[in-house]
Amino acid sequence: MTRDAHTRIEGVTGLSHDDAIARVLRRVRPWVEIETPSRNEMAITALSERIEGELHALGATCDAMPAPGFGRNLAAVVHGREPHLEPIVVLGHIDTVHPLGTLHHQPYDVVDGRATGPGIFDMKAGIAVVIEAIALLVGRGARPRRTVRLLVTCDEEIGSHASHALIREAAQGAAAALVPEPSLPDGSVKTRRKGVSTYRLNVAGRAAHAGVDPERAISAVAELAHQILAVLDAADHTRGTTINVGMVAGGTASNVVPASATASIDVRFATADEGERVHAVLTALAPKLPGAALHIERTETRPPLVRTDGVARLFEHARTQAAELGVSLGEGATGGGSDGSLIALYGLPVLDGLGPRGGGAHAADEHILIEDLPFRLALFCRLLETL
Repeated sequence: MTRDAHTRIEGVTGLSHDDAIARVLRRVRPWVEIETPSRNEMAITALSERIEGELHALGATCDAMPAPGFGRNLAAVVHGREPHLEPIVVLGHIDTVHPLGTLHHQPYDVVDGRATGPGIFDMKAGIAVVIEAIALLVGRGARPRRTVRLLVTCDEEIGSHASHALIREAAQGAAAALVPEPSLPDGSVKTRRKGVSTYRLNVAGRAAHAGVDPERAISAVAELAHQILAVLDAADHTRGTTINVGMVAGGTASNVVPASATASIDVRFATADEGERVHAVLTALAPKLPGAALHIERTETRPPLVRTDGVARLFEHARTQAAELGVSLGEGATGGGSDGSLIALYGLPVLDGLGPRGGGAHAADEHILIEDLPFRLALFCRLLETL
């Protein structure tokens, strides 16, 4: 980043480069040190309560919604200076994929320009940037142009079942949605995401002794092998449709022809039509072996985020704001899903991937690049002030 860019960014935040980094890290460190695996109701509630206190101190109106078995969703409203305008929604989640105890071998630390820790990249640092941007505006007596509806959810990593209705509610009458999920590796925002559907395929056969009377048997594992090939044939990489059979189980012993077998299936698709095409193929699967039976169910589904004209205009606005900060902001696509795809269902243009650069999402080396924090903070301030 050039010296000119540093100067412009400091002009927006009112902070030196190092002070901007320090403020975001001071906010995010205690969040990372509260481990919040999905479905850990107590831990997620504790972090949600902490974030509510920080937002309340900034003058936000907060509404907490317990989600039994999942944790606690938090909706906050920061009133804008032009209340007649449609509000903006900001979406983030605090649940992570990391089990309790991850901090013991993956602690929060800042080394060689990286801040590490479970959930810091996906996506606690992104939420910290948003709240720090609000704090900077409040600190200088300013407000966002539009009212901000900030929704901090508790179950995005496992399908957003406890928060989907709240996302739909937040979308009503809103102008756009901003999602501080991690940026792409080069810092680009995400204007396209693949949809995701997961399936469970159950196969029923008939058990028998493998050596004594195999002719009586119907091997569920053999049937599943046939079906896996048929499932994989439904992929179409030319259309961006990929299929993975991720977990397979079946049988009880090597000398018993198995009576049951199961497989989990992950489908990624760039358009809703492709998702429905694959769904039709999978639900039409028929047994290959006489006497075998199949049952397939779609266990999760999340639509794709499509680059509509509204998304393109929203990105162009962000690109212009970044250029005024001396930074060239790109756009791109990803195969992962987010709540940005869910809120797009309700007609809102969505700009995703506004969080800081980093890597290792869902992995042992999860981290953010701290040099990127001042720019992300300044960009979010400008978006809140200008959209």
